Formats: sequence, structure tokens, C-alpha cells
Amino acid sequence: MFLLVLALFAAVDDLHLLLHILLAAALHECGHVFFLRFLGGEISAFYITAFGGELQIKNSNKISYGKELISVLAGPAVNIACALLCAKAAVFLTWERGYLIAGIHMSLALFNLLPVRMLDGGRAIELLLSWIIDPIYADHILHTLSGITLGCVLCLTSALQGMIGLQISLIVIELWFIACWCSETGIVKPVRTG
Repeated sequence: MFLLVLALFAAVDDLHLLLHILLAAALHECGHVFFLRFLGGEISAFYITAFGGELQIKNSNKISYGKELISVLAGPAVNIACALLCAKAAVFLTWERGYLIAGIHMSLALFNLLPVRMLDGGRAIELLLSWIIDPIYADHILHTLSGITLGCVLCLTSALQGMIGLQISLIVIELWFIACWCSETGIVKPVRTG
């Protein structure tokens, strides 16, 4: 699925953004890995799924909720820092493409902070709630929040498609959210590769 989306995007990439998007995604994952290792966590595997990169932590019971929360939020934080640096460079160097690259980083960060289980925002909420209340209740709350968020985003992207016409990028995003919803409801299970 990941390679199919990548090939589709490359085919319609008129602005030649694919390399910048892949670099932003790689820096995002490096943020997770660096802070996880810095805080004492060990990575046993890295998977690329239809939902993005997924790290599997070795002996995850040895790392606290707080430390895991920091490592989860490190990915979006790296993208936000890169967005600010690129925007500053774009202003200072009158580098127009810098604004576009800054937008890619900021979009990736904000997208990943959505409260959806498969994204960093969902994992962060789950960790925060599990820290405060019973993890079983945290899972139920996140399940509901994920479903509501996925439904709202699908409605918004569909309305946007109605206003501006069909856009390949929005169709890909909608398909991704439908796959997330199917995984969240248990209709399908994510397939891991890598």
C-alpha cells in the first residue's frame, strides 16, 4: 500500500515535492528514534505500514509513560523546528522554495498530531490518559475519539472535493483515513513490511 501511494504521488507530482516529503518523513522518524534511544528505550523493529512508519519498542514496560510521550511527540517537534528554520531561511535568503518546504514540514507535523490511533497525536493522548486513568478506559476513549476525528476529516475532505473538484491528493488522504477507520473498527488489520 505504501509503495502504491508513493508511486501514485510520484506520477502526479508536478512540483517535484516527493523528495522533500520523504526527507521530512525521514527527519520525523529520526526525531522519534533519537529521543527514544536518548531516554533509554530500545528499538526492536521498524515497520512501514499503510499508515506510515511504526517503531516497535524492545521491553516497552521498562520505559515510563512520560518518556514514551516525549519520544512520540519528538517526531512532530522535529518537523515544526524544520518548518521554522526553512521559513526563516526563506525570508533571510529570499528562497521561495523554502516556504514550500516549511509548509511540508508543518503539514506533516500537524497531520501527525491529529487524535487518531495510528498517528502520533493519538498515541500521545493514549499515553497521557493511561498515565492518569486505567489503560483500558484510555483505549476506549481513544477509540471513540479516533472514530469521531476520522469521520469529521472524511466529511471535510469530501466537502472540499465538492467545492474545488476532484483532487488526487485529497482522494489519497481520504483512502488513508478510510483504511485507518477500517483498522480502528477491526474490519482490517494493518500489514507490516520492512
